[in-house]
Amino acid sequence: MSRAERHALGRRLVAEGSVLWSALPVEWPTEGARGSVADPPELPGLAWRVWASLSSLIRRPQRSFAYVHEPVAHGAVLRLLHAVRLPLWLGLLVALGVQGWLRPEGATALRPINEVLDPRLCEVLSLWLLLMVPIGVPLLYFALGMATHVALTLTGGAPRSIAASMRAAGTALAPGLLGISILDLFLHLGWISGLGYLIALGLVGLSYFHQLGQALTGTHGISAVRGYVVAVVPLVMVLAVQLGRAILVLPDFPGWEPSVTHPYFIP
Repeated sequence: MSRAERHALGRRLVAEGSVLWSALPVEWPTEGARGSVADPPELPGLAWRVWASLSSLIRRPQRSFAYVHEPVAHGAVLRLLHAVRLPLWLGLLVALGVQGWLRPEGATALRPINEVLDPRLCEVLSLWLLLMVPIGVPLLYFALGMATHVALTLTGGAPRSIAASMRAAGTALAPGLLGISILDLFLHLGWISGLGYLIALGLVGLSYFHQLGQALTGTHGISAVRGYVVAVVPLVMVLAVQLGRAILVLPDFPGWEPSVTHPYFIP
């Protein structure tokens, strides 16, 4: 079967929605699956599945979570998140390496965080957190899932398992994670102001809030109001993690001015 034929088959399966047990192509059977409802070699590859899954999540968020197969394939969700996050992350590392090699020695620009932390410490922490992204993605996935499930339990009980909550919280993050990857690129390369970054991060947060509310409604069969109330908890976690990373390199902050008494201040 040719590549075009596999893609056509994939589009038909996505449109029908009930042929395979998941509306997200990234969760379809892989080459290692045997005895499944479709012959894996006839299905599209990972790159097509990732973009088709992102499209389904954005265009039909609630339908993407209408059915949850258990046990949940956490590996499939992590493949989606890493496929969305790592390509631009690798590009950013290369760009920072080239930028650091070509940049001449000079004075260090003061940032808002330098009122509290030494500039050299901020550079080291920022680089370390950036290098930890491949490990941070699965850690964030499991933390979001557990926090979401606890919030569901405290607001009336969780009809499905904690694994289903993890799948909902993690998969709903995929479109927002793409936005965070783009924002990281602009932030670390100095292509965006502090105010512009905060506005863009707010829009990414709203996107995740909407996606997760729909995901919880579809996964657990709860009301939309309760789904969005629960979604506040993981939303705060995602924004706190991203702001904690970004504050180390934000070039400015609304209302902040460099202090003339700072030891690194150069008039």
